[in-house]
Amino acid sequence: MNNQSSLLVKTEQPGRPVDIVVTKSLGSSEEAHNMSSTKTAMRPRTTAERQPYIFAYGAAISIFSPAASAYQLCRLYNVRASPSQIARLSLSIFPHQTILKAVQMNLSTQVKENLNPWAAFAVVGVLQGGVYGQSNIYFSKALQLGKVASFAGMFRGSGFAGIRDMISQGVPFVYADSVRRNIVDPVWKTESESAATVKKWASLLSTSIAATYMSQGIHNFTIAMQSDQSLGYADAVKKVFKQHGFMGLIRGGEARVGLLLIVNILNELLLKPAWMPVPAN
Repeated sequence: MNNQSSLLVKTEQPGRPVDIVVTKSLGSSEEAHNMSSTKTAMRPRTTAERQPYIFAYGAAISIFSPAASAYQLCRLYNVRASPSQIARLSLSIFPHQTILKAVQMNLSTQVKENLNPWAAFAVVGVLQGGVYGQSNIYFSKALQLGKVASFAGMFRGSGFAGIRDMISQGVPFVYADSVRRNIVDPVWKTESESAATVKKWASLLSTSIAATYMSQGIHNFTIAMQSDQSLGYADAVKKVFKQHGFMGLIRGGEARVGLLLIVNILNELLLKPAWMPVPAN
């Protein structure tokens, strides 16, 4: 007859530990030792340990982001630039954009951890506006667009930039779950794990694309202020409407939508692992 022994195993639920009694036939002392071994302790990555992931993200997104900025400038000013010219100019600012993006990501982390979401979106938008500003000003000079373009004006239009990200990030943050519950779930009733993942991403991406276009006009006002630094807030709005009418509210939005898809991929590949816990020892 096998000997029965009860092992007291500690597991955790949110808020309190729970004791689970496991009854098992013990054939040897080694088996008992294995059953009683504790779970490996985990800890968050330190700021220093996150940096390789953050700089890799900055480098990866900087392959695409400057070209997207150049495309939007060309759309806003109705000028043509060849893909080879845009690629060559984008390569020239790749190191600058990589560093600026990494700095922005580190500062954004502190902001998101210490402010309420809406304030955080606004501050992150201002920081992102500076990253865009460097490329917008560089391309404005290289392509001879606008006037009075100086790198001292990288953060011009910060008010617009803050509102832009409150919309482009805030709308998905608030409404993605509602879109899933009220639109996606009734249409697609399957509840498998794979279906749930698809529905989650469909809801998030659809609200993100809508929010991107909702904020594109504000983004164009920011571009106008950075590329032509003789313009104030009201003047930038007037200039965009004078050149494009109401189409100025969405002109060039396809570039930001394309960048959005790339950002989501890079978030999964590079940023998500940066915040994964690691063994404490």
